[in-house]
Amino acid sequence: MKVLLSWLREFAPIEGDPHELADHMSDLGMAVEATQILNSLDGVVVARVADLRPHPKADRIQLVDVEIDNGEPMQVCCGAFNMSVGDLIPFATIGTVMPDGMEIAQRKMRGEMSNGMCCSAAELGLGADHDGIMILPDNLETGAPLMQELGLVGDVLWDLEINPNRPDAMSIAGVARDLAARLNVPFQIPERSVTPTGSDQGLASIEIADGDLCPRFTGRVLTGVSVGESPLWMQMRLTLLGMRPINSVVDVSNYVMLELGTPNHTYDLSLLPNGHIGVRRATAGEKITTLDDQERTLQSNDGVIVNEADEPIGIAGVMGGASTEISDSTNSVLLELACWEPESIARTSQRLGLRSEASARFERGTDWQISVTAVERFCDLLNEITPGGIEVVGEVLDVAG
Repeated sequence: MKVLLSWLREFAPIEGDPHELADHMSDLGMAVEATQILNSLDGVVVARVADLRPHPKADRIQLVDVEIDNGEPMQVCCGAFNMSVGDLIPFATIGTVMPDGMEIAQRKMRGEMSNGMCCSAAELGLGADHDGIMILPDNLETGAPLMQELGLVGDVLWDLEINPNRPDAMSIAGVARDLAARLNVPFQIPERSVTPTGSDQGLASIEIADGDLCPRFTGRVLTGVSVGESPLWMQMRLTLLGMRPINSVVDVSNYVMLELGTPNHTYDLSLLPNGHIGVRRATAGEKITTLDDQERTLQSNDGVIVNEADEPIGIAGVMGGASTEISDSTNSVLLELACWEPESIARTSQRLGLRSEASARFERGTDWQISVTAVERFCDLLNEITPGGIEVVGEVLDVAG
């Protein structure tokens, strides 16, 4: 599991040499496998795509004109085709030394001059995406140093090995709690909430048929949701911790899981008849199409989440179903944050070959005591990043198994 210093500092005033802090974490049973002080990427700036045109002698390369400040556009040869005119991108100027040690130089490619390099996230050490150029938000300052604009100058990323007996350390808050105790500094999970409007009466209901499988199920109804891109700071944190940004709702879900160690799931409420969710064991041979568009055959010891018609809409603690998936048209959401029997999740995820960040946490056991805190954090965060905000309807749904 990876943790970021700036994120830890949202829970405790953690200071010190990065390598000494790594030693503290290792002493506390969270073995640090790697310490990465994020490269300042001197020479990499924010640039605007001014023009795109085919390379006259190469089908797999295009010519890109990029603008920095108000100067003349510079021509670059690029093998990626995911850019549009007007996009902001990371641009490595001539003389920049990349994280892998390569120095950017002016050179010709099939007879055309290239005056720098358009960069992917992987080339910058800011993610694993090699497939295209990193597209930046349009509110960044053209010509400014990239890392300054991303707010990552001087940040530190640690890669930790968390043993199965340390479920409490499977979150940013959990690591910050241990480190704060070691350094004798205060630790606090900030209280966050969104004032609810109206009543959720009739909008959603939860029924647990197997309390051993699901000891506690919390949820919340959210309306006025507008699905779009999450802000860059959130995308960067998710990317650095190994998760791919998807959209604002999914990204908030993953962000809260990484921050508090509480996996959660969101349903398109309009695809959930009468907002009803049930929890039970599967019937042998039952089938469900999961979010990856694969049809899965269930066994009797698998946990399932069902709709009002008792049809499976999710594999408990492992993967949601395609029938209630969040899409660009979603405007109302039912948030699920449940606790699951660890042994059941481990059996099902191993048999189906569906290992995920969520199942890894459920297999170790999650903290029931912060379920409501995590629901409130989700609502607050989605409200913060959604233009115009969202409406949180009624109180937290909290059902014991």
